[in-house]
This record gives sequence, C-alpha cells and structure tokens, in this order.
Amino acid sequence: MPDYFPVTCADTLSKTGLLVKARRLALGMRQADLKAAIGVSAHTLRKIEGGSEHVDLRSFMLVLWRLGISDTVFASLEGLENSSQITRFTQASDPLEGIATRRVRLAKPKPRAF
Repeated sequence: MPDYFPVTCADTLSKTGLLVKARRLALGMRQADLKAAIGVSAHTLRKIEGGSEHVDLRSFMLVLWRLGISDTVFASLEGLENSSQITRFTQASDPLEGIATRRVRLAKPKPRAF
C-alpha cells in the first residue's frame, strides 16, 4: 500500500509546484538564491517545483513561506479553527488546544478498503 497516492493529491502538488516556480521566477530568484535563504537543498527545491510527494513538510512550508505564497496555497484554511470541522470535536474554550491534547486510536484501514 505505500505506493498508493491519489491522483487528485498528485495534481494539487503539481499545481503547487508550478506556483512555487512561477513565484520564484517573478521575484527574480534563482534556485540557488532560495536554497541559500532557507537552507534547503537544490534537490529538494527541484522536487517541490516538480510536484513530488517525497518532500518533507518542513522544507515545503519554508519554501511557501519564503516566497510569500503560504496564504495563497492554504487560503481555504482561513477561519477553520472556528468551523464546525474543529469545534464539534471539542468542548474547550480554545478549540485548537482541545484537539491538540486529545488522543484518539483509530482502527487500521484494510487494504481492500481502497
């Protein structure tokens, strides 16, 4: 099952990679400039711009942040902390804190479920 990666996720990463590259070029930055600014490898930058799913989240987020596009990429998350998606799982005054400390054990999915 480790080779399974949904097509919609791959498409989203591909589009995000194109956005990263377009923004970097619009700012007049070379990959070497971005690499030096945030300390990620050239290989990692190529993978991000190529839409690879084999990139660590920290590097991915640093690239988006440095290029100033993290808000654009994650715009649909704006105000999520107040949405029913989060508040229905907690009774705490701070919904994020309530979920962050809550532990849940879920059943493992069976391969045939996919």
